[in-house]
Amino acid sequence: MKIVKIKSSDYKDILRIYNVYVQKTLFTFSDELMKDSEAIQLTNQGIKYAGYVALKDQVVIGFGIAYPFREEKIFNKSIKLTYFLNPAYLRKGMGTKILNHLFVELKEKGFKEIIVNISSLNKPSIEFHKKKGFVECGFFQNIGIIKGQEISMVWMQKKI
Repeated sequence: MKIVKIKSSDYKDILRIYNVYVQKTLFTFSDELMKDSEAIQLTNQGIKYAGYVALKDQVVIGFGIAYPFREEKIFNKSIKLTYFLNPAYLRKGMGTKILNHLFVELKEKGFKEIIVNISSLNKPSIEFHKKKGFVECGFFQNIGIIKGQEISMVWMQKKI
């Protein structure tokens, strides 16, 4: 398995991987499948800021993408991340490898703060981020309903 820079054609794999989570979990903040246009936009953010895909036998099994935390200029040293792995490849070190590649590139580009938001129901992701040095910096209780279940949003932050 290897980690490579994201390219525009990867949007189809991003769409495929993300939509598994929309269909089978309560871990995304959407109950609608991602559209091609949204996957293209996300991929383009990864090309512009930082983005990587994990490959196994030349098949994309995961991705990590950085995009602006907010558009206002005062936040231009903060960046937000999203990443998902094919569920069959969880807990095999690929998330850590993607994250490490993102850290290196984002630090080189002058970013200082990394921010993620996670469904409160996604305990493995929260624990993963804690192990990687992220600290909880915000919590929105029962802020949404997905598949009939209330969810809260956990915000975590890491200085790089």
